Amino acid sequence: MSVLKENEYIISIIGYSRIFVKPNYFIIDVSMECISNTMENSLSRINDDMASLYRLTESVGIKKDIVKVVDLSFDLRYEWKRNEYVFVGYQVEQQVTIEMEVTSENETMARTFVSRITGLLSNMKQCQIRYGLKNKKEHLSKVRELSFLDALEKAEQYAKLAGIKIVGTNTISDIEPVQEYSRSNASSEEPLMGSDEDTNLPNGKKIVLENKVFVTFDIGKKI
Repeated sequence: MSVLKENEYIISIIGYSRIFVKPNYFIIDVSMECISNTMENSLSRINDDMASLYRLTESVGIKKDIVKVVDLSFDLRYEWKRNEYVFVGYQVEQQVTIEMEVTSENETMARTFVSRITGLLSNMKQCQIRYGLKNKKEHLSKVRELSFLDALEKAEQYAKLAGIKIVGTNTISDIEPVQEYSRSNASSEEPLMGSDEDTNLPNGKKIVLENKVFVTFDIGKKI
């Protein structure tokens, strides 16, 4: 807890900003799950699906060497039935990722891959495309700057209304880390803070960066 000195006068403001940035990579996530009467059988079925997945990647033009197995797990599956746990079978789960740069050609291949894989793998649990942003230092700097400028604009407005003036910045602290998520750019969205380049993207995926900052400004005597 901070204690204000008797001669210290401040305005405390929360600044907010949100910008849109074009993603520069995406990941296709594929997860598979098989439960059968033996572990060997479950693993064999998963391996059969993996062979089909590799054939599909080759047919749509995706290089095999970017297909990464990120998780392979084995377990015994039980379910709660009639007030007791009942053994269901031997479970094998596998997760595969395919990371690609965002280009028109790659996105076309990815859409074809996703549209075909559902009916191809007998043990597929989920398939989705996640967009992301690499080398985002410049964008993080921008969203933080806009947050501070938002706080300053509010402080100057309040100071003017109160007949006082801002004479300096006292403290700055992030309320929380910069939030990052992806979403589609619908035409019905409200305008957002940031440059035209960041906010008026073509319809499609985009990365949203949001930031909140707490700023206290020193104020002087009444104007």
